[in-house]
Amino acid sequence: MPQALFPTLLGSSWEALPISVRALHGDRAHLDARGRVEVRGDTRWLSRRLRKMLKMPEPIADAPLRVEISRDGNKEVWTRHFPDACLESHLSPSPRWPNAFAERLGGARLTFGFGVEQGQLRWVTRSVRLLGMPLPLRWFEGIDARCSERDGRYRFDIAVRLPLVGLLVAYAGWLEIADAQ
Repeated sequence: MPQALFPTLLGSSWEALPISVRALHGDRAHLDARGRVEVRGDTRWLSRRLRKMLKMPEPIADAPLRVEISRDGNKEVWTRHFPDACLESHLSPSPRWPNAFAERLGGARLTFGFGVEQGQLRWVTRSVRLLGMPLPLRWFEGIDARCSERDGRYRFDIAVRLPLVGLLVAYAGWLEIADAQ
């Protein structure tokens, strides 16, 4: 049976991550985490329309967040429950890039590698496809996703800036594992 996705892809870097990061990205079959989130985003028409199409959350300050993670070997389903949206993504090893994973969000497929520095895990965009068609990577240089630990809690900070769109969505906050099996 394959090992969990993140520990497998990170190899020896896995042990350098803080306990809360390893707990959330570890190998439990099902995990329920709860915390708080702040969501930001551009208020222009195009940004609002894209968020709605992609089922992304709208801007809100200090709101509850619930994240469910279901794992089957090295495949994961992440369901993020924001107050006004439910964002689901499917993660699996990248067939093209070693030590990278593909994240499917509706018709979009993003591939990420990793950077690990001073206990912080950072996603590095490798490729983006929409409905199977590759898109220029330079369009996605504004994706910044990272997680770390502060005060014993898992911290996340995700921002997606796109040309002509501006800040599509940015969400940051913390999570604690509520129930793990």
